[in-house]
Amino acid sequence: MKTKLNFLCIMLLILMIVSAVLAVMAGASDFRQGWEDGAETPETTAFGIVRALIILGGAVVYLYAFACFVRFILCVNHGEVFTWTNVDLLRTVGRCIVFTTIVTFSSMSFDLGNLLDMWSDAFGIIAEGIFILIMAEAFSIGLKLKEEQDLTI
Repeated sequence: MKTKLNFLCIMLLILMIVSAVLAVMAGASDFRQGWEDGAETPETTAFGIVRALIILGGAVVYLYAFACFVRFILCVNHGEVFTWTNVDLLRTVGRCIVFTTIVTFSSMSFDLGNLLDMWSDAFGIIAEGIFILIMAEAFSIGLKLKEEQDLTI
């Protein structure tokens, strides 16, 4: 059972890394185009600076969520499945994904022409975050049931 869990966790981590790499590759041409367009307009607006800081902060929060998810996998791998630490780690990952995606995509949506494509990607990421939050609540319910069972004579 542990080898199956390890295999699934490794596959999930690989998929997360590949997804991030593909997103960076897809955004590279858009970044280059924006860089060239920005070079033509010499003035920098305060909103542009704030938006860049929001996107940079979002990347840092995503990295933190990834680190929390790795910590969760390591805890489960060491046999510590139903602990409040794991519930907190899952809640942190889910909240980071949901709130950061909403804030980041909201800041990017002001001057983009095709909002439907962008927000369809955002809804997929938000759905993943909500799924992780659901898993955290399932772990919480399981932990409460375990604690009640331990108190029963």
